[in-house]
Amino acid sequence: MEKKDKTLGEQLGWSLVRSSYLYESQWFKLRQDELVREGEGQGTYTYIEHPGSVFVVPLTEGGLILLIRSYRFTLDSLCWEIPAGTMAGRNDLAPKEVAIQELQEELGAKCRSLQPLGKYYLGNGHASHPAYFFLALDVQVSSNIKLDAFEQIIEAKAFSFTEVARLIENGIINDGDSAFALLLALNSLANKAFCPEPEHCHDIDDSHKEALCLKHK
Repeated sequence: MEKKDKTLGEQLGWSLVRSSYLYESQWFKLRQDELVREGEGQGTYTYIEHPGSVFVVPLTEGGLILLIRSYRFTLDSLCWEIPAGTMAGRNDLAPKEVAIQELQEELGAKCRSLQPLGKYYLGNGHASHPAYFFLALDVQVSSNIKLDAFEQIIEAKAFSFTEVARLIENGIINDGDSAFALLLALNSLANKAFCPEPEHCHDIDDSHKEALCLKHK
């Protein structure tokens, strides 16, 4: 299989000789590239090609963050996380639409609006894996969850901003993707980027950052 998708690499002296897929599934592909690097010789680079993932930080009208506690077979452990999911099999949907689906499926919830927190890449040393992060505002749990056969959520619980920050600091939230998403959300809220009523922001001073523009609901 010949690929010409490393334009910058070619400019930097990374010559792609041949590409092949060692493994393919509905979720991702394992790709191996044979390379010649100018002045460094020949070698191979093996990495994951992933269609992308979405991550959603659910924020209630009362200013609490909803977390789910999932069983992760890969770790044989329970992990506090935010709703998240793959773009695989959803090529016709935008990341925002997939995020809304994941919120419904994993939390049984809907939101008033969904704000983007950014696009980042996960594990860029071993994967090409784009990730899209969102903050869901005024989240309300309204229905039962709908999980895949090999997903298991033990519980869902609401936490204050301070509690979330401490859970991350203490390693209780040990899913790196969720921790990163939560820090993005906390930072954006602290900067009042998503204040639902900006005219009231003067009500909040630095000593009451816990409220973060959400006390005037």
